[in-house]
Amino acid sequence: MVDVNVTSDMVGRGRAASIPNAWAETGLIAVFASAISVLRTGFVFGLTNNINYLPIVAGLYNEPQYHDDGFIQSLRYFASGLWLMLSGTEKYFDNVPLLFFVLFCLSRLLSFVGFLCCASLLGVTERRDKIIFSLIVCFIAFLDGYSYAGSGGLFINYFSHSEIANGVALLAIYFAARGHYTAAVVAAGIIFFINAFFAVWLVLPLMLIGICHLSQRKATIGQISSRVLIGLILCSPLVLVVVNGFLANPEFGRPSSLDLASFLREYYPGHVLIDTISFGDIARLLGVTLIGALALFWPRQAAAPELRAAYLGAILIYLIGIVVPFVTRSSLMLNLHLLRSSTVIHLLAALAIAALATNWLRRDKEAVFLPACLIVLFLTLDGWAGLGLVAAVLTFTLLAMEPRPVPSYQRAVGYLVLASAVCIAGPLAIRSGLDFQRICSEAVAEWTEIGKWARNSTPLTATFLIPRRPEVDGRAEVSVADMALDHQGVFEFVSHRRIWVDFKRGGSVVLTPSYYPTWRSRLTDVEGLNSLAERMAYASRNGIGYVIDICQSPEAPNGEIYRTKRLCVFSVNANGSAAGKHAPPSTERFAG
Repeated sequence: MVDVNVTSDMVGRGRAASIPNAWAETGLIAVFASAISVLRTGFVFGLTNNINYLPIVAGLYNEPQYHDDGFIQSLRYFASGLWLMLSGTEKYFDNVPLLFFVLFCLSRLLSFVGFLCCASLLGVTERRDKIIFSLIVCFIAFLDGYSYAGSGGLFINYFSHSEIANGVALLAIYFAARGHYTAAVVAAGIIFFINAFFAVWLVLPLMLIGICHLSQRKATIGQISSRVLIGLILCSPLVLVVVNGFLANPEFGRPSSLDLASFLREYYPGHVLIDTISFGDIARLLGVTLIGALALFWPRQAAAPELRAAYLGAILIYLIGIVVPFVTRSSLMLNLHLLRSSTVIHLLAALAIAALATNWLRRDKEAVFLPACLIVLFLTLDGWAGLGLVAAVLTFTLLAMEPRPVPSYQRAVGYLVLASAVCIAGPLAIRSGLDFQRICSEAVAEWTEIGKWARNSTPLTATFLIPRRPEVDGRAEVSVADMALDHQGVFEFVSHRRIWVDFKRGGSVVLTPSYYPTWRSRLTDVEGLNSLAERMAYASRNGIGYVIDICQSPEAPNGEIYRTKRLCVFSVNANGSAAGKHAPPSTERFAG
């Protein structure tokens, strides 16, 4: 006779052993997928929003030459817990590009862990399915770059703290869907520590998951409340760090004459104001939303109702974001950047369609194998083409779902389509990402070179007038020269020398509104300068010692004192003209 207790013990130990094995498998697949995704997007140090982060890492606001620099001083109050932790770390770790790359890889890895956990709620549990699902996610075109009609970061090619929250948000939704409310709240607290307004976007999706459980009698109000309370207690230290960062800002919550909505219209309205977003971008977001809804609410598909609730919550948050600017001018409300929550819609739509395609690619799904292969291929196409074709395949499959014999050639055609995705679309996507990475890297390298020269060859108090920002958004082709103009964010970090003004610095106005008049007046003046001679004269009038501009001739000297392949540095004398190449070198150097 078999001892029932012994048998039960063996089964219990087997299940216990399978849990860590499943997590290890998920982790390994996530590492593999994130490596491919990083290869797909590439990585460049010092791009775009790094202009805000690098001065924090360098601790520039503690250096004497920046004591009255409104932009640099405002970064003291950049209340993301990550940057509060990394403030001034350059003095202890001098390879900041490596640090950013490691954080970038960890951020991408966290996204894939979150995707795989949530995919398990949609039936993606076998090793083969996890691998297929992860590969599909790697090449979904609408996960590249930024979300439509909100510009939230997804799979981008530089490190930014907000993108860490993507993976943690998926984990928060997963924990809530499994009824682990304490873990979900702790995850939300971690998101608040990373990016406070991202945590606000998750409140409604998580609440709707709780309501879903209540309606299904999977939990009681008392159970949910007690677990949420424990989670709040556990994550309160992280929340208090960020709240303290907000309160340390002397301008936080104080009356200001600045109309934030008007400022956003001239700076970067896409996170907040729906009437500034193009109809095409809004339509593309509607396409992503439709694809996600079709996949999550597919008939006879094993979809977790909790994920459907979370998806509805994400859509509601976005709809609230549309209305908010029309009913209030509150800076606190506008600074929640609710339209940027389209990020969550993208993430959940990608999760749903990738899981649906994975389930359809199984051997026992003959009737939908070809549609699944088409979906995998079309998901790699960017913009209208990909979204429209995926929606068309889903709609056609839905209308033709009656049981019927499947022609034998369909599987062969499906394999041909899948081979096209693997052998053509995938490599082309990787090549495109690598080409863009090369262009960006060349531009950043030039600014790094000039920054090193400036740190070693100019006075500590030197100020630089940099080129006007080109219009590169929305252009199909962007030259290296344009990139060289647009990607100067690394210059100040490398040189420890002041910049007079640039467009991106306007972002600090939301931290310290008092900086707005300085930024606006300087930017208006500089944007009106149409030649090097005008820029030199303006620099002379304002006590700016150096002007950086695109070299007028690829090789011939034009009075510059230093040059790279595309950028030239000119020294400004009292008459507002370029000092010659043989201008006396500076003797004052930056110490440390």
